[in-house]
Amino acid sequence: MKLGLIRHFKVDLKPQRTWLTGEQFNQWVQEYELAPIQAPEHEIGGQRWTLCLCSDQERAVHTASYFEARKFVYTELLREISVTAPRLKTIRLSGLRLPVNLWLVLGRLFWSVGHSSQAESKAAVLRRADKVIDSLLIDDEASAQEGCVLIVSHGAFMKVLDRRLRRRGYEAERMRYPRNGQIFMYEMK
Repeated sequence: MKLGLIRHFKVDLKPQRTWLTGEQFNQWVQEYELAPIQAPEHEIGGQRWTLCLCSDQERAVHTASYFEARKFVYTELLREISVTAPRLKTIRLSGLRLPVNLWLVLGRLFWSVGHSSQAESKAAVLRRADKVIDSLLIDDEASAQEGCVLIVSHGAFMKVLDRRLRRRGYEAERMRYPRNGQIFMYEMK
């Protein structure tokens, strides 16, 4: 089985160039969640997929619509890892004004250490990634030798999925930062 892992196409939301409070950052995240995607900037290859496994978030669903597959499955297992402005009991971070990228880094850092200010634990995200991979191995069509599966997901979750796939013996081009619309192809060693 071959796997293609792609991050949704670019979101059509003007980037925030100002410094935001934690509450403003959380509002920006909500706007990002609801924003439409831009049409792909490059030609989508003629690859025909046996199965397209897709996050049920709108930007991923819209991205998947640009691809040809025999079967489409939409699942919450492929959703992005949610991020919010971190909260501490002793220090009030939400009043600070920081750039969006710094809020994102802080949120991901707090998530990686299991801080309660983030909605989903790292252990829960790892379980989600394992469930996705397990579901592929169960699906007869997808797991067939000639099966080609496209997985449409989101940047942070893709990084987790990449590590879990490698642990199970899959190889692919090294994923440093998945760009929107970039496909990473995996094959079993």
